[in-house]
Amino acid sequence: MPAGDDIPKGQRSEPSKVTAAPTWRPASPPPQEQHQRAPRPGQLVPRGGQGAKKRARAGVQHGGAPAAAGAPLPNPRSAAHRQRVEREEAAWDAASPALEQAFVTHAHLHAQQERELAAAILAIAQGRVDSACERLCAAHSRNCAGATFSWVVGAETQLPLMSVRYVGLNCSGIVYLSTAKCSRCGDSFTPTAIEAGCFVSSPVDAHAWYDLQVHKAYGVLCCDGLSVTGFTDFLEAMAVGAPCISGTGAESDTESDSDSELPDQPCSPERLSVDRRRFFASFMACQRARFMCTDLQRLGVTGMDTGALCGCPICSRRPQPPGSEGAEGAQAPEDTPYPLAVAMDACGNKLGHYSSCGAASRDLKPRLSSCFGPVDARVQALHGQGRLNLRSTLGDADADAEADACVCQSSLHCSRPEAPASSGPLDVHGVCGAVCMHGFPVRGIFCDMQTPEQFAYYLLMLGHLVKERPDLKHVYIDFGCRFKHTWSRYVARQPDLPQSAAQLKIMVNWMHGAGHDLACQLTNSGRFTEGAGRQIGEEIEQLWSSTKPVGPLARYMTLARRRDFIEMALASVSRAKSKRVVQLLVRAYKRTVAKIRESEVEVRKAESAARAAGVEDPAAAAARFVQSAVGTSPPGGVPGDTDAWQMDYVLLRLRRAEMEGLKDKAPSLAVVSSSSAVALAAASTSAQITKVDAALRRLEGKHGLLPDGWKQWKRGHGPFDAALQRLCEREVRRCQARIGAYVLEVQHGQQERAQAGCADRETKRIQSRLKRKRSQIRTLLDEMYVWQGMQLGPSSVQRLTEDQVKGLYVPGRQPPWATPSSSDAALNLFHGRKCHEAASELARAREHLGYVQMDKSRLENWISGALACIGAARAAKAATGCQGSVHLLDCHMADIQALHTALGASERLLSMP
Repeated sequence: MPAGDDIPKGQRSEPSKVTAAPTWRPASPPPQEQHQRAPRPGQLVPRGGQGAKKRARAGVQHGGAPAAAGAPLPNPRSAAHRQRVEREEAAWDAASPALEQAFVTHAHLHAQQERELAAAILAIAQGRVDSACERLCAAHSRNCAGATFSWVVGAETQLPLMSVRYVGLNCSGIVYLSTAKCSRCGDSFTPTAIEAGCFVSSPVDAHAWYDLQVHKAYGVLCCDGLSVTGFTDFLEAMAVGAPCISGTGAESDTESDSDSELPDQPCSPERLSVDRRRFFASFMACQRARFMCTDLQRLGVTGMDTGALCGCPICSRRPQPPGSEGAEGAQAPEDTPYPLAVAMDACGNKLGHYSSCGAASRDLKPRLSSCFGPVDARVQALHGQGRLNLRSTLGDADADAEADACVCQSSLHCSRPEAPASSGPLDVHGVCGAVCMHGFPVRGIFCDMQTPEQFAYYLLMLGHLVKERPDLKHVYIDFGCRFKHTWSRYVARQPDLPQSAAQLKIMVNWMHGAGHDLACQLTNSGRFTEGAGRQIGEEIEQLWSSTKPVGPLARYMTLARRRDFIEMALASVSRAKSKRVVQLLVRAYKRTVAKIRESEVEVRKAESAARAAGVEDPAAAAARFVQSAVGTSPPGGVPGDTDAWQMDYVLLRLRRAEMEGLKDKAPSLAVVSSSSAVALAAASTSAQITKVDAALRRLEGKHGLLPDGWKQWKRGHGPFDAALQRLCEREVRRCQARIGAYVLEVQHGQQERAQAGCADRETKRIQSRLKRKRSQIRTLLDEMYVWQGMQLGPSSVQRLTEDQVKGLYVPGRQPPWATPSSSDAALNLFHGRKCHEAASELARAREHLGYVQMDKSRLENWISGALACIGAARAAKAATGCQGSVHLLDCHMADIQALHTALGASERLLSMP
């Protein structure tokens, strides 16, 4: 510090000195001798476990005797672990009396050590303040020639006039705010909290300074669900009272008691009281500042992608360093076939908000807007106008006239074309968002759901995204089978959307698709869609899973802080994934290669089994299976039948009559359920009747049954009765063929279960699958009885007895209606399904291998471009002397260099075909 001799030192803290290592500690550790690790006492298996594995395969127990026939083989590793735990617990029990006595004997020493630690930490904190003040004086002296400085202290105490409460992770105490005055110009300099490595409790009344490590620690712990109350209780419990640095007992403007203990006298622990509300406000302000200071645009980096997918190094556009115009055009042909895809979903009440919380600050606006942005603003505006619904989103079109073109008849709770505003305890019902196929949140399209989940949110998000990235190819949504028809209508009414929006493939995620109808799976699931690869589509579920711990905290925050809190949680996920993107790429490559090999074996096995069962052409059997599930001609139908529409029309008329009866019988649900079930059944039935009526009007208009011709179509009308007879025969054949195929699956599954042996995870999976198949068989039997009753009369239906149903599962048994043709049809359906599923898995894996190699190429381009862009910004900042910006840019470059090194180490692996 300039002119330091003019400053009275008093009892100022001196800089800490690093001493040499104690004499009892060696300068360097002695070299370790190479030796064979000795076995642990009582060890059952040699290290490595190879001998145990061989003995287990040979059926030999530990003692050398063969295992009994049918007895489960013991797990040597589990037995060794159990004995090790038992020995450790016994050793802890034996040492407990000595440990208890040691705590009693050294209790006073532990208290003294805590006080010494607290005093040392406070001395370091005081040194930070002094050093910050010296830096301010040094900076001023460069502009004020001949400046000398002196400490501003009290006349009697010789101590600074101001002090604050320092709160750290291990202690709390008084720190004096050093103030220096320039004798030449009279300016005074007092360091701020950030200059001293702290953060104020409040900008209005900064009575406490929190160490930056405190906010950093809670930033980690809050992601695991620790409440601010729990953390402040921890700070209060860990606070250790320390004597004042001066030892004079000066008063302090803090919430705690006086620090008047002398250094050489016993000091009782000082009670620290942390204002939870002020602490959380300070924490959020600190996190927001940290969030913004690491932004590349804020640091002056240009040429990097700032669009919706800029967070993903693979999906973002290639960076263009200064002076590299035209690089994007050279890259376009390479990127054209890349299947850019996103997965969309809503996280319901887990990320919601209680309307009773934060009512006084409801009008405050969020400070951060990275993932939330234009789409959320549009949602808020529509909600405020009362127009957040499908009708308004589609442009005031007739939203109720949606064609029932979806083949999926599954009951999907989340598939709501519209959802009215709720009067429950929540004013925000969750968050709707999207991620790319690498798990990075898509920026600008997240939005708070002001109502329960509905189509309007997805239309607004997808409409914004296709404008940002017209090269988007695939979209995964849980109910994509129903949403894609609404999307087509939306695109037709939005002329400002790019032309690529009409070719967008909207598919169902693999896991959610397993709960849809078979026809829907074959038509809409990414698993069976050509060109989709193994982009499972469930990546958004991983994002919601990572935000699960913060949900219980976010519900009780104010709306503005909740939004910022979720933004920071999403940014944390994105940063963590960006550091592991090479590891994720290598893992995806290894899994894809292994899946290709596994699928090739499965295809050969399925084709061999089909030929052994008498199916000469497995590929044709697979095609017949798909046609039977999704085609217009079921097994036994006549392709190209011009009168097939009559059967469809009769089916709709029957369905309309049955639904009208269900609506009338809905009040009877109150006997076995509740009034809410009555309302739900009546509402859903009315919606279905509306769709059926629309389908009837279309058929009637197409085939000349309007205006009055449709009235003749009822029982007793010749064409109606003939169509009904054909319909019944078609549906009975369909049910019988499906039952036959499912019976074969159950029989083969029982054989797999018997071959698996003892119960494990695989056998449980087989049992669960067989249970579902048996349930489907009983459902199809009931459906077959209904159609037989319409065809022959209810009294002529011959139902299978319980023994006959169970007998279907005996290998070699045939259903009572089995004929050579029906048996062949069931056999083709069974083996056709096996072949089609195996072939689809192989095709998707081979597609995905090419996509992974494209990911690697895109990542290489991004790394080289990002290093150039950040390097240019760093040079500019270094020229201006901004060391803080240079340091932050160096951190970014170090992370990217680590990716470059990891990618280079995996170059040979990722280049293998």
